[in-house]
Amino acid sequence: MRRLSSRHSLPMMPCARSVGGDVSKDDIHLIIEYKAGEQWGPYVAPRANRFIVHNDVNTAMITSLEKFDEALGRFNPNLLVVSGLQMMDSYPFEEGVREARLQKVTLQMKSQSPSTGVHFEMASFAEDEMLVELVRHIIPFADSLGMNEQELANLHSTLVYGNISIVSDSIPRVAIVLDQMRQVFGLVREKGATASSSRQLTRLHVHTLAYQAIMTVKGSRWKNSRAAAAKASLTANRHVCGSREVDIAKATLIMDESFSTSIGSGSRRVPLNEEQPVSCWDEGEIEICVAPVLVCTEARQTAGGGDNISSAGLVIQI
Repeated sequence: MRRLSSRHSLPMMPCARSVGGDVSKDDIHLIIEYKAGEQWGPYVAPRANRFIVHNDVNTAMITSLEKFDEALGRFNPNLLVVSGLQMMDSYPFEEGVREARLQKVTLQMKSQSPSTGVHFEMASFAEDEMLVELVRHIIPFADSLGMNEQELANLHSTLVYGNISIVSDSIPRVAIVLDQMRQVFGLVREKGATASSSRQLTRLHVHTLAYQAIMTVKGSRWKNSRAAAAKASLTANRHVCGSREVDIAKATLIMDESFSTSIGSGSRRVPLNEEQPVSCWDEGEIEICVAPVLVCTEARQTAGGGDNISSAGLVIQI
């Protein structure tokens, strides 16, 4: 779902269909990427990140939503992916407009057949109120969520404390992420149970620089978690390196040689097995898979990484 100019419609695959109509003037997104330690005036970046400015009115207002809704009714998809809502963050909406548009997205999610999976891909949000609105209007109506470690920390903080986490570890320990995932998984399912026409969360994928972690409910629609974690891991390297192949000369492992499954006392340690690097285990009705990432050492692009990594894992599981 995206309004495109004719210039940007050309690179699309023939099997892909764009709805919402054309635009005569391209929206502009300026993405400034920087490495850890780079200096800008008196400031030094403590971690690699990017700064984005845009003049994109169409995405912020979700102008193609109604046209997409019409097409969706005829298509009967296996999976509906909701993403790009970060463009609504910090946008100068008139009072009530943003929430009204989010409510229309909610209706679209709720109207899907039970046979259609619904995935929501998180992104970076700076506004507390935006995350609160997502927790109210979007997250309860998805049965799969995807996010990075910063977004996990923010969602966890919002669910537990009602505000956004200001600081998060750029390379968090596996045990910390898994504990946050367990808590988010439980809280989302608990809150969703009280929302009308909500879905039960059955999948959570967290993609970090060092590893992939996928949590699924056993017996749910989501299959092949081990393969999904592996593909997401390899896609992370290929996307950032801008290559179709994984070049081990331009890759390194930064994940520890073993990790704890929780920071709680008595948790077990899982060693990294070079012959079978994706580790999976069961915890009651939940299956958890963790895959190390061959981190690209000569990065060519990071923007769009989360979407590519998350979709690589999803396509294996539907």
